[in-house]
Amino acid sequence: MQDKNFARAVYQRRVEMKLSLREIARVTGIAASTISRLENGRLSPTLDIAAKLAAALNLELPATAATATGPAENAVISAAEPLPNRSTSVVVYRKLAHTILRAGRRRDLSRIAARNDYEMAVLIRGTLQLRSNDGFRENLKPGATIICERIAKHTYFAVPAEEAELLWIG
Repeated sequence: MQDKNFARAVYQRRVEMKLSLREIARVTGIAASTISRLENGRLSPTLDIAAKLAAALNLELPATAATATGPAENAVISAAEPLPNRSTSVVVYRKLAHTILRAGRRRDLSRIAARNDYEMAVLIRGTLQLRSNDGFRENLKPGATIICERIAKHTYFAVPAEEAELLWIG
């Protein structure tokens, strides 16, 4: 799907669901002005933005956002080796799922990532602290991207300060 088609699909689905820009902005954590610029074709979505909108509106991710070659701006853990070559213009994800994390309850993210062979997880809403047994601590805000290849090799837990939601992409 091209950016223009994705932008049109975002607009059409938002209207079908009778959501205002402010309402979809609140749900996704993306500024209403950013969503407006995307819908009007003045902005190409990043993977994080496309994933959040696709999850909220039940849409397919655009191929151009999914084939971004650089790391996400909010990458929490960067992979030691580069991601697989994605030079083709069409990408098909095998899996797209989400997990709701309850406030104060520790959740083993490594197990989820390893069992389901996900590539990344994007924090869609809420805040959490990513922890490991060796002392690693990172406070995450919406939009943070976790590279699953790295967390599957060690044990990483999420401890949300408030209810949080992760979008898993495989």
